[in-house]
Amino acid sequence: MLTLILVLVVIHIFSEFYLFPIMESKRKGLFLVTVLQAGLAFVAFTAVVASILTVFIATFALAVQYLVLSYCMTMPAERLRGMLLKFTLHIVLISLITAFAVNPDQRHIAWEAMVSVKWQTLLCWTLAYLLALKPSSSAIALILQNWAQELTATEDAASNRPLKEAGTFIGYFERTLIVTFVLWGQLPGVALVLAAKSVFRFGDLKDHGSRMFTEYVMLGTFASAMFGIGCGLLGDYLGKL
Repeated sequence: MLTLILVLVVIHIFSEFYLFPIMESKRKGLFLVTVLQAGLAFVAFTAVVASILTVFIATFALAVQYLVLSYCMTMPAERLRGMLLKFTLHIVLISLITAFAVNPDQRHIAWEAMVSVKWQTLLCWTLAYLLALKPSSSAIALILQNWAQELTATEDAASNRPLKEAGTFIGYFERTLIVTFVLWGQLPGVALVLAAKSVFRFGDLKDHGSRMFTEYVMLGTFASAMFGIGCGLLGDYLGKL
């Protein structure tokens, strides 16, 4: 059952993200992609499910869920949150349809496989990533608040205005990478992340020529690295309990 779900998810990803965007007509493309998904899903279901009627029902349900969600969520999917919500709904529906199509023995095997997963470790790792994102970002902003106000008061806001929320997302990506390397036990990767950030920042610091700005960037970088490493170590420690 899990293998069948993975096959159907691969078919969906190929159709949704690789094939559909190159279609000139979106309406015609949606229809063609739906037909293609249904055809490939029919072959996948046939290889696993014995009842041909169940295969037809599951294939039809899969095609309908893709057609309905793709048509109703076209506009929300143009934003990141909408795209993630739409993709998650597709995965959930694909899993439910597959669970309906397979026999009880296959469902039981899939359930046993899910039960055997180390959920405590996964939850602890998830906690580490969650702490490294928004809570750490808020804490770093509070730590740098006084220096940020001092820097803003002495800088030319028009000429040094950053992209909207760019720094926040750079911090998210930086701490996500750091947490990943810490959880994998690859601490040299943390040094690689900090080195890469330093290289990209070097030109900005050189052109700026302000000691105050340099110190502010260093404070933010070290604070972000500290929170990322701390969250990673916490997740790793809790996962091994």
